[in-house]
Amino acid sequence: MGKIIIEGLEVTACHGVNAEEKVQPQRFVFCVEAEAEIWRAARTDSVDDTVSYSTMKKKIVAFATQNSFDLIETLADRTALMLLDEFDSLSGVTVTVKKPDAPMSGKFDYVAVTARRQWTRVYLALGSNLGDRDGYLDMAMDSLQGDVRFRRVKESARIRTAPYGGVAKGEFVNSAVEADTCCSPSELLDFAHGVEAKAHRERKEHWGDRTLDVDVIFFGDEVVYTDELKVPHPDMANRRFVLEPLAELAPHFVHPALGRTVKELLEELEERE
Repeated sequence: MGKIIIEGLEVTACHGVNAEEKVQPQRFVFCVEAEAEIWRAARTDSVDDTVSYSTMKKKIVAFATQNSFDLIETLADRTALMLLDEFDSLSGVTVTVKKPDAPMSGKFDYVAVTARRQWTRVYLALGSNLGDRDGYLDMAMDSLQGDVRFRRVKESARIRTAPYGGVAKGEFVNSAVEADTCCSPSELLDFAHGVEAKAHRERKEHWGDRTLDVDVIFFGDEVVYTDELKVPHPDMANRRFVLEPLAELAPHFVHPALGRTVKELLEELEERE
C-alpha cells in the first residue's frame, strides 16, 4: 500500500457561517493523503496504473469552488467522500482543510479540520414480517446502492423464517448484505435507523412484528461495545435466519470475538437444534 500526497493546495472559495463569507472568496489550503496500491504503477511506470495527482487536484478545486458549506468540517469530509467516489482504487483518504483567514481575533497561522474516510467490509442482516416484506427489503437495498458511502453491495438469497424470540407472530423474510462502507460504526448505525424509519418501523415491543430490521452483524474485524451498538451482533450465533444467508456470502469470515467462521457457527447451531 502507498500514499498519493497533495500538500498545500490553495483554493479560493466561499465557505463559512458568516454572510460575507458566502460572497467574498477566501483562501483554503488542502492537504490530502490518498491510500492506494502503487506497486503496479511502479512496475509498469504508467500513469494508467495509478491515480493521477493532477486529476485529483482538479477534482478538489472543482468541488471546493462549486459548493458552499458553513463549516470546514463539512468541506473536509465531503471532499474525502468525493475522492473515494471518483477514484475506485483508493482504499482510504485523509483530507485536512486549513483556513488561514478565519474571521476571529488574535494572531494565528490557520484553523484546520482533518477528516478521514476509508473502506471497510461490513455485513448486515435484513428482515421484515409486516406489509410488503420483499418491498421493504428492496427499499433497503436501494438505499444502500444509492448512497456514495457504500459500494460493492451484494445481497444473499432471501429466506422465509419463523418468528424468533416468542413475541412476533408473522413469518419473516430475511437476507444478508455484504458491502464496503466508508461510514464509521456509529454512522452506519444511524444509516440503518434511517432506513428503518423510511419503512415506518415502530419499536413498540422488543422482538415484536416489524416492517424492517437492519442489523449490523460485522464491521470489518472490529469489536464495538457501546450502549447504542454492539458488533459483532451479540446474538447472531443463535440465529439461523442470520447465519444461513450470511454463510452464502461469507462462509469463511471469522468472527473477531469467537474466532470461528460463519460456516462453523452455522454448523454448531444446527447441531444444537
